[in-house]
Amino acid sequence: MKNFGAGFNNYWVGFISGIMLPIILVAALLYASVAKLTGLIDDSAIAPLIERSEQTFDKVDHLLVTLDDKVDNASLKDVDLKDLALLAPLKNAQLFPELQTLASGIANLKQAASDFDRETAINNLRETLQTSLAGKFPEDKAKELAQNLMNIAQVLAEEKLEPLQ
Repeated sequence: MKNFGAGFNNYWVGFISGIMLPIILVAALLYASVAKLTGLIDDSAIAPLIERSEQTFDKVDHLLVTLDDKVDNASLKDVDLKDLALLAPLKNAQLFPELQTLASGIANLKQAASDFDRETAINNLRETLQTSLAGKFPEDKAKELAQNLMNIAQVLAEEKLEPLQ
């Protein structure tokens, strides 16, 4: 009977340790990998990039929601019909390619070494924007919008932005 009890005890000890050992190893590996991933996200080199992208997306989202609300919920006493007619084409316009062109043009303006290079970059950007916007807006509005975008580009090209801390 003593041998039976010892064998029965060995069976349960072996069974429990045989089951628990892989579970403990898998849990320890999962904990270590999750700790590595969260440590990577909290890393000081990546954290400012994540924070800045979140701020940018929040600003763009707020701008789009505001523009959409102004166009959809405009009342006659708050907004003049003329103003509403000016905002309506912007709601359906796909300006992302023009904004990409504007961003690359600003980079070219910042890299321009001489005044001749700067004027060439400005003229190329103006022509590209006018051509692109002419297909989406009437010609006079396209020229006016391209000129406004060019003014924004020149201001941004001259501005020295410091990275966020």
